[in-house]
Amino acid sequence: MTGAIFHSHHDLIRQRGQQFETDLQRGEFHPLLLQQVVGTFLLLLIPLVIPHRNRSHSLLLRYGFFSIIFCVCAYTIYTVRAISLANGYGVGLVTSWFLVWSATILVFNDVQQDFKRIEKVTDVQGRYNNENPEPNGSPISTEKGEAVNGRVSTLRLRRTKHSPIQESSSPDEKVYRWQPYPRSFGHRLDWVLDLIFNFRGPEWNWRVRALPPIPDSVTKDLGGQAPTSEMEGSRAVQDPRKRLRQAFHSMLRNYIALDVVKVLMNRDPFFRGLVSPSPPPPFPFHFLAFSPLLVRFYRLLLSLIGVCCALQFITSFNPIFFLGLSCAFPQLSRAITHQPLDEAWLYPEQFGPVSAALDHGLAGCWSLWWHQMFRFGFSEVARFVHDLLLPPCDRSSDKSHRKKNARRAIQILIAFCVSGLLHASGSYTQFATTKPSGPILFFFLQAPAILVQRFLSRAVLPRLLPFNPPRWLRRVTNLAFLVAWFMLTGPLIVDDFARGGIWLFEPVPLSPLRGMGFGVEGDGWLCWEEPVFRWWEGLRGLFWP
Repeated sequence: MTGAIFHSHHDLIRQRGQQFETDLQRGEFHPLLLQQVVGTFLLLLIPLVIPHRNRSHSLLLRYGFFSIIFCVCAYTIYTVRAISLANGYGVGLVTSWFLVWSATILVFNDVQQDFKRIEKVTDVQGRYNNENPEPNGSPISTEKGEAVNGRVSTLRLRRTKHSPIQESSSPDEKVYRWQPYPRSFGHRLDWVLDLIFNFRGPEWNWRVRALPPIPDSVTKDLGGQAPTSEMEGSRAVQDPRKRLRQAFHSMLRNYIALDVVKVLMNRDPFFRGLVSPSPPPPFPFHFLAFSPLLVRFYRLLLSLIGVCCALQFITSFNPIFFLGLSCAFPQLSRAITHQPLDEAWLYPEQFGPVSAALDHGLAGCWSLWWHQMFRFGFSEVARFVHDLLLPPCDRSSDKSHRKKNARRAIQILIAFCVSGLLHASGSYTQFATTKPSGPILFFFLQAPAILVQRFLSRAVLPRLLPFNPPRWLRRVTNLAFLVAWFMLTGPLIVDDFARGGIWLFEPVPLSPLRGMGFGVEGDGWLCWEEPVFRWWEGLRGLFWP
């Protein structure tokens, strides 16, 4: 009944702010301190930037620092609260993702042996080649199963039509090369920082397979070998100016959309936490009140639009900042980093084509259309766990083929369970009464639904139907299934979003619509009135209120 006792979201925000201050002074929880965030980040940076002398030294650094990171993250989720980061949702979500990502690059992989990055270098008199990315550097190979820095690599690579390795290039020509763990400290720091903040890895050998393929001009320099892609038919934008225009248009379009979404949500008590029983939506969608299903569909759709627009708005600043600055100041960019930051293919779209969901159903929705920021971390957790539980299988027999399918099903289930725990952590750290079991159940159910739909579409329906259904019919069927499925399971996470107050967060600093009078009482042009940081005398430091 949270939303019923407040006239508007402003009253609810003020009440929670006062309660937050009272509980903070009583010591009910600790605030999120800036030095705590920086210190936790350094715990991940230090073991990666220190060269590992041998396997024992590597295991000691990686596992030792991860143990400390695990304790710090557990402490943060259990004791730290905030109201500015989507009413505390960001505390749990970011902390738990940091834990997963730390495990991925410290425990599940030895990045100094296995990982490598595409860099653009000046080939002065043929010093660089694919076998020697750095002058006097360590040899690497890009074939699956061959040595990468002296260790067997299991990362999938593809060979393009440019198969012959380029033996030489003209003097002082800019060429692309695979760069393993560098030797010099400055180069090493640049390499490690890029790894830590690069969740989809467009220029890494572990790049997410849902990204468009690497351009042929790049793979030609790489000897015709590049990581595989599930989007072979698509092509990334290669013109930097065009990609910048797309980013600016995306930023502006999603800014306006977020303002519209916030105006609609601020009028609806459901998005203030009045979930059960929830009142009918206000004007202009009050006409939906006669049908509870239509009301549910409207609120699920508005929540989906809000999440998509927020993610696209935030991520549009990546190409605007890095691509824009590297194009404006190319010499400065090359002096700071070895990355080809002026290349448009480094900045793929956050979401895939909607047609992927229509063509492949629920599997295409999650693996190709939805954002893939967490995919590599989730898949590495799943790979690590099932490798511990199940022995490797021989791929030659039919029995092994069935085992392989079973292993893949287990991987999908584990990956979605990790995603559920991630979002449940965000729910748990919110400064409100929530039900973290909702997000866990929502994501857990996606895995069996994907497997069942795939089984029906590949093994059952082809035997039952007397004809091969046309593409339009398959798309209509997949769309109907997606709508029905998310109408059934969507409230598990959307209701928890509303209950926890995630929609009280203001994504835009200035609101044209609310400035023109389309908002509720108390709205105006300015949306960000509270300071970003405040000083806390307890541990004497800046914190997010």
